[in-house]
Amino acid sequence: MKRIEYFLLVGILAIQVFLLINLKFTAWPEMTLWPYLITKGWLPYTNIAIAHTPLMLIDLSIFYKLFGTGIWQLKLFTWILILLFDGLVFYVVRKIWNTKTALLALGSFVVWNLFYDGNGLWFDLYMGILAFCSFYFVRKKDWFWTGVFWALAFFSKQTAIWFLLPIGYSLIKSLGFGFKNVWKVVKGVLVVSALFVLISLVFGIMSDFWNWAVKFGVFVLPKSQGQIQLPDLKTLLLAAFPFSIFLLLSREIRKTNLDLFFWGFAGVLGAYPRFELFHFQPSIPFLAIISALVFVEIKKTVKPVKIFVVLYILISTYLFAAYFMRNYREGTRFFEANVSSVVSFVKYNTGAGDRVFVLNWWDNIYGLTDTLPAVDPWVPQLPWYMELPGIQERMVADLENNSPKLIIYSPYNGFGLSSYIPEEVYNYVMENYKISQRVDNLEILIRK
Repeated sequence: MKRIEYFLLVGILAIQVFLLINLKFTAWPEMTLWPYLITKGWLPYTNIAIAHTPLMLIDLSIFYKLFGTGIWQLKLFTWILILLFDGLVFYVVRKIWNTKTALLALGSFVVWNLFYDGNGLWFDLYMGILAFCSFYFVRKKDWFWTGVFWALAFFSKQTAIWFLLPIGYSLIKSLGFGFKNVWKVVKGVLVVSALFVLISLVFGIMSDFWNWAVKFGVFVLPKSQGQIQLPDLKTLLLAAFPFSIFLLLSREIRKTNLDLFFWGFAGVLGAYPRFELFHFQPSIPFLAIISALVFVEIKKTVKPVKIFVVLYILISTYLFAAYFMRNYREGTRFFEANVSSVVSFVKYNTGAGDRVFVLNWWDNIYGLTDTLPAVDPWVPQLPWYMELPGIQERMVADLENNSPKLIIYSPYNGFGLSSYIPEEVYNYVMENYKISQRVDNLEILIRK
């Protein structure tokens, strides 16, 4: 690499770090709670109802075990992950194409990673890195490692199943779907799967994993009432616009890189049925690569294409500027001032071994106060979980046996997920607990 290219690389990364630190970070409560409970000896699926596959949670649990549980630890883990993704995008594009294309792809990746709510950890971001590694090994025609990284992606989130589409396309294109290549992919998948099954059997979580991550997570959850969340037309158009660049690849480039379309498409499919922008994360590296290829060949294109590219850049700049203005210095979502106040209150009013219970509020309270839930297993207070047979009855029994010192309660309202009331749990709490005081808009309940 030339010196100017090093300066550009460092400059892009420095800008991204600045943006990550200063734009709003989303600290999803599950990303604090689930790994925290694992560090306390709670087993995923057996003691924690989780509808996702576990690889990222295990990784984050190890990080928390080493550095403690907290918002800054979550931020550091997320930002390290994003910078790793940056490095992979730059390395892979440089190896397959060239340094100029790699720098353009990295710049595009930085923009769209943030725009699609990438400043926060969720399974899609982690899975996207592993799926992108699988893409790299497909390009190298190293089919065994293609299978290994696809399996790792699948054990990070089940929507990695969609990446079998571009992998299958590449297998068909390579030696006419040769059985030897298919078997190499299968061997890679089997190695990872066998290791996962062995570890699951050792810890005794296999049956619970099957019930929560497979039967419930794959066959029940996507069809549950309230789980399907489709965007309005404006949101859909905003989310789709960046991908309009896919239309501009020249015939020659499209012929040799058609698989990029399939990889990008597969990465988008995870946004259904519960539409959120962060579900687009696995598709962002492919959007970045295609953008870079278009920008590199722009001088060779006809005038209408050049006009489209100029308009695309202007609209993209406007979209990102609007995102920047909305999120600059907006702090941390799910760790606003009221959350901090409640965390301080719970820490001051509990001691070692005290159990608490959070009703209809953010479950990161447990991890941030180093307390444990009074219910085991811990189950999300969402209708598609709580209405399963026996769940509420078991929670009530645990509340009776463990008698939490405090219950942090946010009164139910008439809209959104907070309108759902788990009747049996709610009735037990209201009959046996009373208001001690209020902290911001929350009620602190103690035993009657």
